[in-house]
Amino acid sequence: MIPRGYLYVIGCASSFGIITTLAKITYDEGASPSTVVFFRLLAGSFLMGILSAWSRRKNLLSRKSKPEFSNTWHLRVLIVLTGISIAVMSLGYLGSVKYIPVSLSVLLFFTFPFWVLLLNYFIDGEVPGRLKLLAFVFAFFGLALTLGPNWEVLDWRGISLVLAGALGASGMIIGGAKSVQLISMRHLVFFSNTVGAVLVGIILLLTDTFSPSQTPLGWAGITSICILFVIGQLFLFAATRHIGSAQTSIMLNLEPFVSIGAAMLLLGERLELSQSLGVLVVIIALFLASDLTRKFNFA
Repeated sequence: MIPRGYLYVIGCASSFGIITTLAKITYDEGASPSTVVFFRLLAGSFLMGILSAWSRRKNLLSRKSKPEFSNTWHLRVLIVLTGISIAVMSLGYLGSVKYIPVSLSVLLFFTFPFWVLLLNYFIDGEVPGRLKLLAFVFAFFGLALTLGPNWEVLDWRGISLVLAGALGASGMIIGGAKSVQLISMRHLVFFSNTVGAVLVGIILLLTDTFSPSQTPLGWAGITSICILFVIGQLFLFAATRHIGSAQTSIMLNLEPFVSIGAAMLLLGERLELSQSLGVLVVIIALFLASDLTRKFNFA
C-alpha cells in the first residue's frame, strides 16, 4: 500500500500540473493572463490567511508564548522580494502558454532548480556538487533536443516569459528558504502571496488589462485554477508533514509529466520523437539535481 504522504504529494503534483493547461483554455475564452494570475494569488492568500489565523488562535489557546515571526526590516525585505518573485513566476509561467505550447513551457519552467544553483553560487558562494553539475549539463542537452525541431517557429515572447518565470521561481525558493528561518511557513505563504496579488493588481490597474472571461467555460477555467491551486497547497503542506520537505520536493518532479499529459489530452499537443527524448533527459536531470540516489527512501 502506498504511504499516505506519497498520495498527498501525487495529489499536489496533479493539482498544480493541470493548471497550465486550464490557463491555456481560459485564455482562449477571453481572459488575460494577468487576470488569471491575480485570482490565483488571491485564492492562495485567502487560504493561507485562514490557516494562519487558525494556527495563531490554536497557539494562543494552548498558551504558547513563543512569537511566530520576527518584526525586522530584514524579514520584511525578504517577504517583499519573495512576493515579487512569486508574481514574476506566475505571470511568466502562466502567461507563456498564450504564445508557446504548454508542454514546451512546462519543460523550460522546470529548469528553475538549475537557476537556483547559479544564484546560490553568486549570492552565497555555494559550489554545487559534481552530480548537480552533471544534471545541469544533462538538462540543457535535453532542452536542445526539445527546442531544436521548432526553434524557428517559436514565439520569443513565450520563451522570454517562461524563462522569467523560472528565474522568479528561483528567487521565490531562495527568498523563501531565508525567510522561513525567521517566520512560519504559513505566514510566509500568506504574506508573500498577498504581496504578489497586490503587485499584479497594480499592474492590472496601470495597464488596464483586467479582462475576465465572458464565457461560462472561461469562468469555469478561472474557478478551477483557483480551486486546484488551493487544493495543491493543502496537499503540499500535508505531504511535507508526513514525508518531509526533501522527499516532497523530489516527488514533485512528477508535475511535468502531469502537465505534458494534460496538454496532450485536453489540447491535442504532440511531441516529436526527439522532443520526447529531450523531455525524458530533462526530467532525469531534475531527479539527479534532487540527489535522488541519496535521499529517496521508501522505508
